Order: sequence, then structure tokens, then C-alpha cells
Amino acid sequence: MNKQIILESLTRALESWIRNASAAQLWQVHQAGGLGALVHAEGDVVQVRITQGGPRSLLSDIGKTDGRLPVTEAFRGGAAADWGTPPPQGSDARAQWFLSSEVAQAHARQYLAAEVSEKHDVLVRFVDDWVAVQGGA
Repeated sequence: MNKQIILESLTRALESWIRNASAAQLWQVHQAGGLGALVHAEGDVVQVRITQGGPRSLLSDIGKTDGRLPVTEAFRGGAAADWGTPPPQGSDARAQWFLSSEVAQAHARQYLAAEVSEKHDVLVRFVDDWVAVQGGA
């Protein structure tokens, strides 16, 4: 098994998940984390599917902010971006605000993409653990 191919496939799968996740999925990840991955490799053919809410793994805390959205470029936005004032942390209104705010969702996607990039070492450890469980390198 080629670890680099698996790592690249995992990274692409995470990037795709981030681009295509629903608002509710993004909100859940920011609230509680919970990302995971199913990897299937035969030779140099690797398939990775990102999961959410499964067993805890090294990927589980990627993107978890307990609902606090750190400042990113999407937050700073431009003159056309209207962030609004988010309701208080932990309130049901905050979840509804997030689910209805395209700017907040773009911000969440940007933050998650940065997390995936910054936590490259976590992805490497995930792949190493997966290879070890499979019984070889």
C-alpha cells in the first residue's frame, strides 16, 4: 500500500466533503466534530469516503469549535457580505441563523479547509494507523 496515495485520496475526499456538505452537516461538525473516513485500497486504487458521526478517530476533532466561528476571510468579507449579528452562543436561534446564512456557511467551509491544511500531521497519523490495522506498509 502506498501511504502517499492514501493520504492524497483522504485529503481530496475531505476537500470534496467540505465543498458539498449541507449547512446542517457543517453546523454539526463545528458544534461537535465527528468526521471520519472509510478507506478501501487495492494496490494503487484507493477509495475514501468521508463519514460523520461514526466512531471517534483522529479526524473527529477537525473543524470542532463548539459553534464558535473563528474569524476568516469569509467573515471579513467585502462590502457586499452581510454577516449580521449572530445570536448568543449555545442558543437555538444561533443554529437557525447559521443554517440560513450563506455567509456563515461559506465562512465555515473556509475554516474547515484551513483546518484540513493545517492538520496535515493528523491526516498522516490517520493513514499510518489505517495501514497498521491493515497489516502492512
